[in-house]
Amino acid sequence: MICITIALTRYNEPDELLKQCLESIASQKGVQALVIVLDQKACLETHEFCKIISSVNIVFEYHDISACGCAHARNIAIHLCKTDILLWTDPDIILPSDWAYQFYHALSDENCDIIGGKIIPHWHRPPRWYMKTNIMMDQYSLLDLGDNIKEADRIIGGNMGINIKRLGEQAFFEEKLGRQKGTLLGGVDSEFCERAMQEGFKVCYANQVVAQHHISESRMRLNWIAKKFFYSGLSRGFRGGRPEAINKKREITDYIVLIAFAPFYLIGLLKGKTKKQTGLRPVNVNY
Repeated sequence: MICITIALTRYNEPDELLKQCLESIASQKGVQALVIVLDQKACLETHEFCKIISSVNIVFEYHDISACGCAHARNIAIHLCKTDILLWTDPDIILPSDWAYQFYHALSDENCDIIGGKIIPHWHRPPRWYMKTNIMMDQYSLLDLGDNIKEADRIIGGNMGINIKRLGEQAFFEEKLGRQKGTLLGGVDSEFCERAMQEGFKVCYANQVVAQHHISESRMRLNWIAKKFFYSGLSRGFRGGRPEAINKKREITDYIVLIAFAPFYLIGLLKGKTKKQTGLRPVNVNY
């Protein structure tokens, strides 16, 4: 059997979504895993549920942490991890039973240091045409780079695995970025991958590692989409460099969406550039 660590953090996602995610983790086959649940919304019921679904092979460890944001929570998970391989998922993700097994072999066999997998949508109501465009995949944290294992510029943290031992000192996330205090600020995965590649590490996409992402009705409203484009621009402005999507395929519908929402992105980009962040290592993982 394989010994790995799986981590997820909940900010304020609904208990029901978190429960579905935990159940899908509990169903993992072919591995032995410690599951670190970092809950920024303390819930005794969730704590008890983690005890109930723990098994000999999949052991859940519940931690009540302060509302510290995505990047800091991930750094706590790295601090608590005692295995070479650490996998991440999110509370609004559902995983197939071979998810961890496929991840382990992709990280081992493909000689990759960071791997991301395919993320497909689970729509809470029928999506409108513009929600299914390529340009919206980034905004909904969806990823599909084809049917092969390949090197990638970056991947998405809701379906990510890293080899902590190989990454060494680069196994940390920039805490100035990422969702925090209820914002939609992004960039934490991109910065992590860009920095790793600059240090000579290999980032890959593995098509066989699949996760299903809940797209709630609230995220299908125009005001949420506009807000997400704004924060995408803001995070790029913080980091500097050129805007670049993971999915570069463009059709006419993508350009229609881009024209409609570009003003929100540009406002965020300009605001971010005035407050450009420098890369600072995290110095505290207490909780």
